[in-house]
Order: sequence, then structure tokens, then C-alpha cells
Amino acid sequence: MFRSQSPLPALIAWCRALKYGLDAGLSPVKVFQQQAKSGPSVFREVAGKLAARMATGESLSDALRPEAARFPRLFIEMIAVGEQAGRLPDVFGELETHFEAVHSMRKKFTQSLIYPGIMYFGAILVITIMLFVMSMMGNKSNPIGLSAPKFLLYSVVFTVFLFGTIRIISVNPDARAKAESIALNIPGLSACVQAFALQRFAMAAHMTIEAGMKADRVLRHSLKATANGAYIAQIDFAAKTVRKGDEIHDALSGCGPRLFPEEFLNVVQVGEESGQLAEVMAKQAIYYREESIRKMKVVSSIVSGVVYVLIAGLILFAIYTIFQSMMGGYSDAMQAVDDPDKWLRGGR
Repeated sequence: MFRSQSPLPALIAWCRALKYGLDAGLSPVKVFQQQAKSGPSVFREVAGKLAARMATGESLSDALRPEAARFPRLFIEMIAVGEQAGRLPDVFGELETHFEAVHSMRKKFTQSLIYPGIMYFGAILVITIMLFVMSMMGNKSNPIGLSAPKFLLYSVVFTVFLFGTIRIISVNPDARAKAESIALNIPGLSACVQAFALQRFAMAAHMTIEAGMKADRVLRHSLKATANGAYIAQIDFAAKTVRKGDEIHDALSGCGPRLFPEEFLNVVQVGEESGQLAEVMAKQAIYYREESIRKMKVVSSIVSGVVYVLIAGLILFAIYTIFQSMMGGYSDAMQAVDDPDKWLRGGR
């Protein structure tokens, strides 16, 4: 709904170009120098900075650190994993696929909210006009006790607050990590957020295990790659658990079913016992990518439903207000019939 410093279409194209350049055997410095000249316009300046820093001997991860706020946290973490694993081209390929899926889901989610959004703003406008007309006619029947200007002001403030919150979450990695952590406790949202986190975890675990990293480093990188505050908070506990000699699935089990469901833990255990954990994690990454798409459709339906309920409430309010107005007019008419002189004196 909002443009960030790294628009997804440009980021997808950038990951694709970086993957092809590195696959062709070009050095990272050369690849980023090319991107500074002919890459997506939004990334040309940062590509030039990265090339200059790497030319002095810095790693890509170190060169990216000053620019971290411009990119999704997953992008930063996966590049660190790819460098240590010696698989940067594969990482950029995985990121391209991941961001394409996210972009597709975001478009569908936004499209699903267009009609409810139009109805929401239309309902606010209709209620405002109705309150204004009623006040012009001198009707004192107002169940919410708000004038038309106040109702419109409160509606605008609420809408701006809602969109502002979304904006902050969309551009601030820390706020986003916190929001996703909170969403794990919200029925209807938790399954979708969990699927996204597990897909990121499995993708990073696949890379780090194949690179031969120790279990504690595998968990450290993979939990950070989830970009979810609840998972990141478990890094020290998980790393400490495996350093004591426990298996990875034991460490993940200790994080609780809210983060790692039983079916995921069972798959991890099978992978460890068979010595094919890297391959298992690659398959889990694909599975949870597809699962997150399915769950996102459910979330879209829930959000649309909430908007429709809000609109229904506004419509019921309008019906009730009109009914009160009609009953007030009917009461005045009955008073006029029963006692014309009193009615003419204003009820005195």
C-alpha cells in the first residue's frame, strides 16, 4: 500500500541481475559497478557505494551495513548467510523467488481491499451528509451526539492513524519485527505470520547447513532471517541449547509450539536422523512459501470481513438515526392533533 525505499519490483529485478552477474563469474565489485550504471534507478547510487567499499577490501555484508535501513531485514541476513556459505548467486536466486511471491500476494491483498475501501469511505461520506442535513433541518435526534464536522474529523483521524501505523510498520524493520511477533498471538493472523517466518527460517537453514556451519551458527543465522521479533528473541536460548550437545530439533522444541509447530519439528528430527537436514529444509522452504500464499488469502478474507462489519455498523447507525428522526416527526404530529394550542406554544 505504500512505496518504501526498496520497491519490490525493483528489488526483484536487482536480485535477478546480481544472480546472473555472479553466476557468469564476475567479481562482486564488477557486478555492482555495472549495476551502478545500468541497474534499477532506485539502486544505482547504493550500488556505486557498495562497489567502492568492496574495492577497498570490505565484504558485501560489511559494505551493506550503512545501507541496512534501505532493505528488508531478510535481504541483509540472507546475504550474510550467502557470503559465509560461499553461495551468493543461490541466495540472490532465492531472494528473487521469495520477493516475487511476496509482491504477488501484496497485489492480491491490496486488490481484495479496493471495493471494501471504497464502501468504507462512501459510508463515512453518506453519514456525514446525513448528519449535516439533519442539523440543517433542526432535528435534535442524534444517537451518537456528534455533529457532522466532528464525525468527519474523528473518521479522518482514525483513518490517518490506521494508515500511519501501516506506513511505520512497512518501512521500519524493528517495528515490523515487533508487529509480526504480536501477530503470532492473534487468531486468523498467527498461521500466516508463522508460515512466512518458517519459510524464511528453512531457507536460511538450508544454506547454512549446506555450507557446513556449526549448529549454533545455523540457528543464529536462521532465526535472524525470520525477521520476526519472537523468533529473534530465541537466538541465545537455541544457540546455547545446541552448544550443550542437544539436537537442533530439541532447541527448536524449547522455543514453543507458537513458533515451531509439531509437524515442523517432526520433519527436522527426521532430517537430522537421516543426515539430510539441508535437503529437508530446502523442501520445507518451498512448502511454507506455498502455505504462506494460502494463508494470506485467508487473511485477506478476514480483513475484508472486518471492513464489511464496520460498514454494516455504519449503515445500521444510519437506519437507526433515520428511524429516530421519523419517530420524532410522528410524535410532533400526534401532539399537534391532541393539543394544537400546546403544540403551537412549543409544548409549554
